[in-house]
Order: sequence, then C-alpha cells, then structure tokens
Amino acid sequence: MPPDDEAPAPPDGAGPPNGYDFSDTPRLTRALRQGDEAAYHWLHAHWRGRMDRYCLAIANGDATLAGDVAQAVWLRIMRHIRELPSEEALWCWFVRAARHAATDERRTRGRYHRALHRLAAWWRDREPPPVPRTPEHPRAEELDALARVISQLSADERILIESRYFTRESLDALALRLGISTRAVEGRLARLRKHLRQRVAQELKNESRT
Repeated sequence: MPPDDEAPAPPDGAGPPNGYDFSDTPRLTRALRQGDEAAYHWLHAHWRGRMDRYCLAIANGDATLAGDVAQAVWLRIMRHIRELPSEEALWCWFVRAARHAATDERRTRGRYHRALHRLAAWWRDREPPPVPRTPEHPRAEELDALARVISQLSADERILIESRYFTRESLDALALRLGISTRAVEGRLARLRKHLRQRVAQELKNESRT
C-alpha cells in the first residue's frame, strides 16, 4: 500500500486525475511552468511524502530545517521549473533543488545565529544579563528566546534591530535613512534593547516553570 501521505495510483482503466501523469512528464512540467494550480496540486499529492523524506535525510534528521527546505523546493518549482522529459529527470531536478535549498538555509541560519551572538554580546558588554551565564558565551536557551522575541517585533522595530546588529549598518547611515538624528536612533535602539531584554527574561522564566 502507498504511504498515507501520498496519493494512491488510479485503478486500472481509469484516467489520471486532472489529466496529469508521470508517463507524460513533459506535459506535466509545461503545466507547472505555466502556473497551472491543478498540476501543482497533483504533483504535491503524489510526491509530498517522498520529498519530505528526502529533505529530512539531507537535513540529518532536523525536522525544522527539512520543513524549510521542502517549502523552498516547492516554491522553486512554481518559479523555476522547466520542461523535462521524464519522471526520472523531474526527480533529479527535485534533488538538485533540495540540495541548493539546504545549502541556502544553512548559510542563512549561520548568519542569523552569528548575528544573535553579536546582539547577545552587546548585552553582555553593556548591560547586566537577564539570567546567569558563562562569561564566554550566552546560554543557547537565551539565544532561542531572543530569536523568538525578535520575530514578534513590529516590522519597523525588527528592521531597526536587524539593520544595526545583523547587517551592522552604522548609526549615521540609519539616521540618514530614517530622517532622524543619530541621537534619536541611539534612543530607539536603547529602548528596543531594554524591551528585548525584558521579554527574553520573561520567556526564560516561563520556560523554567515548564
């Protein structure tokens, strides 16, 4: 029997659903390239489980990374698929897209993690820490909490934090872009750091209770 998360094959004598089938992969991939939603949903129903398992394998069992990779691959299909001659060629395209997506996701995660360390290091050097930690590095739990809290900021607040601490934009450049004084930028950042620090402390306190 096929896995529960994959569509069963049609019974003998029945035509393929929506008129698509791997026996006519060129037609299927042409439809995908043209943005045919029926073709996309058909392929997703038939290969979702297979793709999810492959992404989990190349993510070394990291389910979160695997999910991000799988999502990126399906988006690449919608944007970049080309006409392909066979089911085997389509799967090879999937595999290459998944590997590229995994590399991109790991690179992005690495940059983000380093940026979080920079922001946490700023707190360690400038302000009392919200919880005890080793002198060398903030706790992993704190970085996780910080990432969650940053994701909950407003768009303007998140852009300001990421511009200053993630991409290292200068205060003068931020002031020019925002049309305010450097001192005003510093004030906004100070208030945001205080807000983040309080929220992180609360997140860690809540986690300690569970």
